[in-house]
Amino acid sequence: MGVLIGFLCAAVSVLFFGSNFAVVAKYDPGDGMFFQFMLCLGIWFTGLLVQVLRGAPTFYPVAMIGGSIWCTGNCLTVFIIKRIGLGPGLVMWGTSALIIGWLTGFFGLFGLPSEQNCLRSPWLNVVGLFLSMCALVDSSFVKKGSRAHVPEQAEEITALEGTDCTSSVQQPVLLTPGERSKGMLAAVLAGICYGLNFLPSSWIQDHVGGASTNGLDYVFNQFCGIFATSTFYFLVYCALKGNKPAINPEIVLPGFLSGTMWAVGQSCWFVANAELGYSAAFPIILIGPGFVGSMWSVFLFKDIYGRKNFYFLAGYFCLAVAACACIVISRKTDGKCN
Repeated sequence: MGVLIGFLCAAVSVLFFGSNFAVVAKYDPGDGMFFQFMLCLGIWFTGLLVQVLRGAPTFYPVAMIGGSIWCTGNCLTVFIIKRIGLGPGLVMWGTSALIIGWLTGFFGLFGLPSEQNCLRSPWLNVVGLFLSMCALVDSSFVKKGSRAHVPEQAEEITALEGTDCTSSVQQPVLLTPGERSKGMLAAVLAGICYGLNFLPSSWIQDHVGGASTNGLDYVFNQFCGIFATSTFYFLVYCALKGNKPAINPEIVLPGFLSGTMWAVGQSCWFVANAELGYSAAFPIILIGPGFVGSMWSVFLFKDIYGRKNFYFLAGYFCLAVAACACIVISRKTDGKCN
């Protein structure tokens, strides 16, 4: 039953992580700073509900560091989406995070125990990592298209193309190779932050005597770190803008809803980690949203089109599925790490 719950939670995480940015598609997030503030407010509120439902478990301030790391990466998301698209962005930062998570678990970095004793086929696990890296390279060839030939859809996709939050319909943007390269680099950096965000909570479970082993007991800790860091970044941003931040009031409710969706996905990830282990939960949850996000880009936002792009997407998904299979199968079936 525990394994079934783990897979169900992983599926919920994949769906919500791949969809939470889609709810703001009809609203212009401007430069993204106010949007991320509202998103993090939704995250904190959801974490508060989890804390109450869990009976107010012990609060560990160290776990807030994980939230700060995640929030730093999250501040880059709107920048990434505007330059390479929602689907490719999810693909790139998800695969980068997977690589970071694998290195941490396999070698036992940052004071965490190595998972090599949990593997029955370490070489197969390494093959999974290699395939994940190939998927990352493949995904970089998926290009976001210009809207010049489909102007009737401009109003529907303002959240991805606009830069002026006061305009209801934005003009299409033809991205230069330099801007696309910046988006790809930002996606990799965001992925590194996402790949490290569980470390403080995991460290507490392994090193603090009497600490709970239930991941849900660290949700509110992490989410407080997210909201505190988001508030700090937003205040710094307001100061840099001369107290004239770009704020679109229409983004308030969608941003909050996007945050609650992400928070549900993250909470389910904590459960999946406990039931399936990192070697199974990480590849499923980090690679899966790329599929969901790409489907939004292909069928709703329509910023991924053309036979060449579809070939690269097909190649990515084949590599991603193979990587997940190798990593999951490489783990011992009894779950014992000895």
